[in-house]
Amino acid sequence: MTSSAAANMLKEAKCVIFDLDNTLLDSHDAWRNVDYEFFKKRNIAEPDGYGKSVAYMTFKEAAEYTIELLQLSESVEDITKEWFDCIQRQYSQELKVFDGVKEMLAALKQCGKKIALATASGERLYAAALENNGILQYFDAFASTEETVRGKGFPDVYLLAAKRAGAQPCECIVFEDIPTGIAAAKQGGMAAAAYFCKANEDIREELSDLADVCVDDYRALAQMI
Repeated sequence: MTSSAAANMLKEAKCVIFDLDNTLLDSHDAWRNVDYEFFKKRNIAEPDGYGKSVAYMTFKEAAEYTIELLQLSESVEDITKEWFDCIQRQYSQELKVFDGVKEMLAALKQCGKKIALATASGERLYAAALENNGILQYFDAFASTEETVRGKGFPDVYLLAAKRAGAQPCECIVFEDIPTGIAAAKQGGMAAAAYFCKANEDIREELSDLADVCVDDYRALAQMI
């Protein structure tokens, strides 16, 4: 799956932009763990479909929804703080990068590539995760959708990452694990590589159709560049 085509695209690129969650960081179960701990603490069974219902809500929206759904007497502020403390603990102490990520970043840096991060996570989360995994020093630029008007369905965060890295869109390749991210990167004039992981097993055909190349082994790719 990890092909010489991906290696050749990396050799031509000036800047490599990575998504964080499920592209570099194995965070597939992180948010489910937040829900698990929340309901366990209150000795309440998690309602069917709860995870899907809150998946695309902000912390505030999800807290308001949860309070109304469960008729809780707790405040939005207390619940959002509890959730953030739980997810930050995982990002800063528990979550690990995928096999070969460190080798990949080191190889890119040795080749003189600029490395940037484009993520939906805020700085308090992404910085903690990168530092905990010993890879923060490899990055030249960072961009979060918290800094852009539009989210990952649009090229804004990738364009911001490229700008901060001093690269033009046509000089960049973006690594993503979701179709909306792949499509948005290409809409912004960038090449796009799909990273296959556990979290996207059921949509790999869609990713393959959208991406310029597909990758499932960072260590093998690092040895090709």
